[in-house]
Amino acid sequence: MLRIKNTYFKDERSSQIVSWGHWFTLFNIFIVIILGSQYLIIADWPRTFMGRFYAIISAIGHFSYLTFIAYLVLLFPLSFFIHSSRWQRIIATVFATVGISLLLIDIEVFSHFRMHLNLSIWQLFSSQKVTYLSSIFIIIPFILLIEILFSVWSWKKLRSLSKRKCYAKPVVVAFIICFVTSHLTHIWADANFYRPITMQRSSLPLSYPLTARHFLERYGFMKENGYRDRVTQEGNPFAIAIEYPLGRIVYDEQPIKNNVLIITIDGWNVDLLSKYMPKLNEFAQDNIAFTNHYVASNHPYLNNFSLFYGLDPNYYNSILVGHKPSVLFEAATKRQYNLGLFSVDGFAEPLYRSALLSNFSISEPKKQTNKQITESWMAWHKEQNNIDNHAPSFSIIQYSLGDKNKKIAISALQLEAKKLDQNIASLMTYLKLSNASDDTVVIVTGSNDIKIDEAKKIALRNTGSGFNRDLLKVPLIISWPGKEKSQVTQATSQTDIMCTLMQDVFYVTTPPRQYSQGKSLFSPKTRQWLVVGDENTIAAIYDDKTVVLDASGRSKIYDLNGKLKKGEKISLPIFLQIVTENRRFMVVDN
Repeated sequence: MLRIKNTYFKDERSSQIVSWGHWFTLFNIFIVIILGSQYLIIADWPRTFMGRFYAIISAIGHFSYLTFIAYLVLLFPLSFFIHSSRWQRIIATVFATVGISLLLIDIEVFSHFRMHLNLSIWQLFSSQKVTYLSSIFIIIPFILLIEILFSVWSWKKLRSLSKRKCYAKPVVVAFIICFVTSHLTHIWADANFYRPITMQRSSLPLSYPLTARHFLERYGFMKENGYRDRVTQEGNPFAIAIEYPLGRIVYDEQPIKNNVLIITIDGWNVDLLSKYMPKLNEFAQDNIAFTNHYVASNHPYLNNFSLFYGLDPNYYNSILVGHKPSVLFEAATKRQYNLGLFSVDGFAEPLYRSALLSNFSISEPKKQTNKQITESWMAWHKEQNNIDNHAPSFSIIQYSLGDKNKKIAISALQLEAKKLDQNIASLMTYLKLSNASDDTVVIVTGSNDIKIDEAKKIALRNTGSGFNRDLLKVPLIISWPGKEKSQVTQATSQTDIMCTLMQDVFYVTTPPRQYSQGKSLFSPKTRQWLVVGDENTIAAIYDDKTVVLDASGRSKIYDLNGKLKKGEKISLPIFLQIVTENRRFMVVDN
C-alpha cells in the first residue's frame, strides 16, 4: 500500500506564518522608531538643517533595519520548522518584548552616561541594584501585553491585512530609502568633516555608519593621508558636543594683581629634578613643593590640555573640534593681563592653534632652543617693565628635554637637564634682580613621557598610553607671594593648577565645578581618586588601585605595581563616580 504525504497544508500554514511575521515586524518597526526617537532628544540636537535631516532619516533607517534583521535572523527561519501559529506568536512576542526592553534600558543608560548597553555594563548593572532602571522592569508586562494583543489581532485579521499590502509597500520603500540615504550622507559628511552629522556617530545603539575614506583616497577624491592629517589638526569629527564652561564666569573685586609665570617641561620627571637639576631642586626646597603630583596624561599635548583647561584628556577632541578657548585665558584677558607665550616649538600643536589660542594672532611656529626662549622671555619681561603703569603679566614658557621624535642617550638627556637647570636659574635670578619675584606667582611643572631603557642606555619619547602611577608622577613647584615654603604630600592633579589660578589670582567666584574638574591646590579637602587618561580612556588613581575605563564602559583594575588584577570587577558605586564625573561637561540629558 502506497502512502502519499500531503504537504499542502504545511506549506500553506508556513506561508501564513511568514505573512503574519511581516506584519508583526512592521508593527514593531513603528514601535522601535517611536521609542528610539528619544535618542534624538537625549543627544545634542544639531543646529543645521542637514544635521537634523540626517538625525531623522538615520533613526528611521537604522531602527527599521535593526528590527527587520532581528526578524530575519530569529523568526523567519522558525517559520519553516514550527508550523503551529500559536507557538510562533508566543516566540515572536517574547523576542519582541525582550528586544524592546533592552532598547529601553539602553536609552536609560545612554541618557545618564552617554554609553550604550554592552556585556560589561549589563553585568555591572545586573549584579547590583540600580534604582533608575527599576521603572523599566515595571513596564515590561505592559510591553508583553501590547505585543500579545497585536499578535492575536493581526493573526485573526491576516486575510484583510494581506489585501492591504499596497499600503505597506511604500512604507517599506521609505524605510529602505532612509537607510541608504543616511549612510550615503554620512560618507559625504565624513569625507568633508561635516561635524553636525559626524558627531552623531555614537548616538544610536549598534550603529556603524559607512565611511569610504580608502575608496575616495584610492580614486583621487581625497588627498592620501589627508583625513588623518585633518583629524590631527582639527580633532576627531566623531567627538561629541560639550558645554564648557557650564555657567557664566563671575569675578570678585581683587585687592592684588600678581604676575603669573607658568613653566612647563616636556620629558621631565622627579629623577631628573633630584639628580641633575640642583638649582631648581633648591628652588623647590625654598618654596612650595608638591611631592605627590600626577600628570593628566603621559602625552605632553594632553597633559598641557588638562593644565590649561582643567579637564581630563577625554574632552580634548570635543574642545578641539569646537574651537573652544580656555576660560583661564579668557580670565587673564578679562583682568587685562599682558600675555607672553614662549615655546621651543612655537606652539605648533593643534591644541594651541585650533583651540587654546584661537582667539589670538600668533606667528608661524618656529623651533628654538631652551636657552633662546629663556632669553626671549627676559627681553619681553624687561620691555613690559619699561612701560609706565604697565599691566600685570601672564606668561607661559614651554621647555622640552630631548627630541620628541628620536631616541636619545640617557647621558645626553641628563646633560640637557643640567643645561635647562642653568637656564631656569638665570630666569629666577632675573626675577629677583628686577624686583618682580615678590609679586609673581611662579609655577613649574611638566609632562613625564620618558621611558628609560637601562639595557640600551637610551631614553624613549611618545611610547603610548600607560597608567603606571610611578610614571605619571611629575614635580610641581610653586613660588607664591605671601605663602610660606612647605612640602605638600597630598595627592594633586594637573587639573588643579588651572582651578587654583582662577580662584586665587583672577578671583573668580563661580563654583569650580562649572569650569574645571580640579580643585584648589591649597584646599585641605582630600579627594578619593585622581583622574588621568587619554583621548579614549579614563583612569582613576585610588590609594590602593588604578581603575581604567574605555569609551564603552569596559573596565580593568591594576594594583599599585601596575599589574592587572584578573577576575576583579569594578563596583557599581565606583563606576558611577568615575563616569558621572567624566561626563559632567558633555551635553547629556539628566
